[in-house]
Amino acid sequence: PNTNLTGAEATVRNALYGDGYQRGVMGASPETAWQLDAFGHDPQFPGLMADAGITSSSWARGPFHQWGPTLSVFGEEPRDPQRMQFPAEFDWIAPSGRGILTAYMVNHYGAGWAIDNAPTLPEAEQAAFKLFRGLKKVALTRNVLLPVGGDYAPPCRWVMGIHRHWNERYVWPRFVSAIPRDFFAAVRAELTAEGRRASPQTRDMNPVYTGKDVSYIDTKQAQRYGETRLADAEAWATLASLVAGHPYPDAALDKAWRQLIYGAHHDAITGSESDQVYIDLLTGWRELYDLAETVHTDATDALARMVAQLPGSTHDLVVFNAATRERQDVLAVADPGMVPLDDTGLPLPAVREEDGELRVVVPEVPGLGLKALPLAEGSVAGWAPGEGTTIRNEFYEVTVDPSRGGGVSSLRQGGRELLRPGDIGNELVVQEEYARHPRFGEGPWHLTPTGVTAARSRDVTADIDVEHSAAGQRITVRADLGLFRYTQRLTLWKGVDRLDLSTTVDGYDGADRLIRVRWPSDVRGGLPVHEVADAVIGRGFGFVEVDSERFPWTLDNPANTWFGLGSTARVAVHDDSGTLLGQRAFGVAELVYVDWEAAGELGAPLAAALVRAGVTATSTIAGGPRYGDLEVDSNLPDLRIAVGGPDHNSVVAEALAMDPAAGRELRRRLGESGVAAVWVAPRASLREEWVPGADLRDLERLPLLVVADTGDGAKAVNALIADLDDFTVSATAAGGSEALPPGDAWDGHSFAVLNRGTPGCVVTSSGDLCMSLMRSCTGWPSGIWVDPPRRTTPDGSGFQLQRWSHTFEYAVVAGEGDWRDGELPARGHEFNHPLTARLRTEAENPVLPRKGALLQLEPAGEVLLDALKPAGSPLARGSVERADPGRGVVIRMHEVNGREVRASVRGPLAWTGGARADV
Repeated sequence: PNTNLTGAEATVRNALYGDGYQRGVMGASPETAWQLDAFGHDPQFPGLMADAGITSSSWARGPFHQWGPTLSVFGEEPRDPQRMQFPAEFDWIAPSGRGILTAYMVNHYGAGWAIDNAPTLPEAEQAAFKLFRGLKKVALTRNVLLPVGGDYAPPCRWVMGIHRHWNERYVWPRFVSAIPRDFFAAVRAELTAEGRRASPQTRDMNPVYTGKDVSYIDTKQAQRYGETRLADAEAWATLASLVAGHPYPDAALDKAWRQLIYGAHHDAITGSESDQVYIDLLTGWRELYDLAETVHTDATDALARMVAQLPGSTHDLVVFNAATRERQDVLAVADPGMVPLDDTGLPLPAVREEDGELRVVVPEVPGLGLKALPLAEGSVAGWAPGEGTTIRNEFYEVTVDPSRGGGVSSLRQGGRELLRPGDIGNELVVQEEYARHPRFGEGPWHLTPTGVTAARSRDVTADIDVEHSAAGQRITVRADLGLFRYTQRLTLWKGVDRLDLSTTVDGYDGADRLIRVRWPSDVRGGLPVHEVADAVIGRGFGFVEVDSERFPWTLDNPANTWFGLGSTARVAVHDDSGTLLGQRAFGVAELVYVDWEAAGELGAPLAAALVRAGVTATSTIAGGPRYGDLEVDSNLPDLRIAVGGPDHNSVVAEALAMDPAAGRELRRRLGESGVAAVWVAPRASLREEWVPGADLRDLERLPLLVVADTGDGAKAVNALIADLDDFTVSATAAGGSEALPPGDAWDGHSFAVLNRGTPGCVVTSSGDLCMSLMRSCTGWPSGIWVDPPRRTTPDGSGFQLQRWSHTFEYAVVAGEGDWRDGELPARGHEFNHPLTARLRTEAENPVLPRKGALLQLEPAGEVLLDALKPAGSPLARGSVERADPGRGVVIRMHEVNGREVRASVRGPLAWTGGARADV
């Protein structure tokens, strides 16, 4: 599966169904996640696999772009792989702290093609030997993994011949036909015998392909709406079975999960498929959503009928909240022809939309619970015209500029302007693209900007409508961009701390273009922060207006439900008198150890602590290559942390030679306390260094945090881990105010964009948050139709061009502090799990209170529910046994802030027992 375009639960179910088939049907014992061709990796993946009982993984694409460190273009002569910063086998650790031994396929999964294509056995043997000689340079042990398969290829014809003939002639190397389990067993055995450990790596293995986050954008939207509705439906169905005795629809849910898992394939959700495959896949996502919606409706109907009625009342609107904490939010529901009331009998803030639906702002809906709203005779009014170009609620004030396409010229929160002066937000930017990447081909896989901007909404004049209602205020923007017409709606709901937005594109008939929406945040010194599946990590800036022929890497990435600008961890930099100079955010680190023994001994706890705080890290050694060259590395670090003093760590010695004052400060600190954390300032600000095609390997280009003690570094590492507990570490700088170059000090604010199925995004070094809305690509396999008759859109174009109306829903939130202070994981979850409601006209056994939680997770907002389901998955393992919540339930949840918590669960019935379980 392509796990960075789906939620964590989709990955869990993929493992569950795969394990069920392998064990229950095939009688096998799977141990390896064989991710050969994944186009992106969820950082949480190794932890989820460890929880599923998987002990190893192997894959070909990841930390060194799509073809690895030896290739720029597939088919060229492989280069020396020693540009890698760590051995091919490593411990891949997730933000959860769990991990698995992983083998990276340095020469790609297609490396064995040269063997298979050899005309004779001796030539095949020489091809295998050549590959071995190259790969052994970066192997962790004497064991080298040599994949011999390929795309759509029969088994390699020379495998067994090499196995027999070569080994009859030579003692070493031995070529052994084996399965991954055998390889990993050999690696572990050698490490154990020699008392060594694999290096710990929490590195973000992305981006691999950037176009796949937006190609065929409607598939991403369909997947998101289907996955979230399915998770909610399963939870309500489980509760309805427990509370109301409602039959549990295991067959329908099983089919829906299978469709979701099937669509998560790396050539499906990614948009790299042909038109014919696309049409076939759409039916699967449609069936997934329809099944989930049916189950959701039946389950909530059953629960609604059990809610107590008010005396003399016959009609209620029972509102359901699938999020884990109580909230006030807007409910979209079909107009019942009556007026929803609050607990005191007064009308709730509501408005009737043009499509006949009501939008009702409902307060205090319990998490994973319900709230019954009385209905009174009458009707809800629609939107009323307003004046001006500004709307506001208790949290935000928004002003748009009709002369600049209706863009947001001011977004204020508590009197603070959130946008850069003179700029506009919610701007549509249309970029021209090549049909295929100039260097790599593969148009739908890559973003392929030409460097030419085809249109910007700021360059046209828009019609503006401002409207007011009891529920809130909104602005509607309409304009013709020339390339298409667009309608944007900006809504502030009463009492809801969020700016809701939608953009509708009509009349698009272009090709090879990318449409982004842009927000120029005024957060100073912030770094990109992305939510991934069940975790949050820092990432680097990207490049928007570049020519991909010259600079092939844009560094776009997908976000789960939100991305932002702020901080996930920071260094509080003090001068030698203890005065705070400022805080420098960091999110991607290179950890430099004396040698691999030190990395193995000291690195795992430090890497785990950092990634728990949202900082991914690449463990390296002082004598090896540095991390930070875009020609090789898929992403770039923003900070280096070196363990050990100059007498042990040559990187520290080199850095202190360039900054003697820092060396003196290090010696002073070690003399005073025996442990030191010293900040070695870079030559310029990060934003000056972060340019297209950047090479940040020179030590002067990034700040260096030296942590040292008078021994082997263990005390210094432990002190750093302890200091990281509040996600801020302290360091002393010798250079005074020059320690933090202009623009590098974080101002303590955050800005974020929430999405509903538009995951592709990038943050520029100037502070622009850009979310990809859609693209049209004519590169292969766009338009391909294998089995006649070929289908097209009404204008004769292929479906990859997306020439129909599209609506994209998203939101903006901002505030003081980092993403934890802003509770962004809970907000993103809530935005993607909206309130729902059922009209209840009669009660059956009304034993449920009119307001209450059916499942309580504490601490609320710090733990989020991933799944509530019956224990066991009989259909996944081929059994005809029915799933029954009455025999036990599984409650899968995750902590959101990177802190240890003691969570509690209270259900609708008294628990008779409980135990921690794996996946």
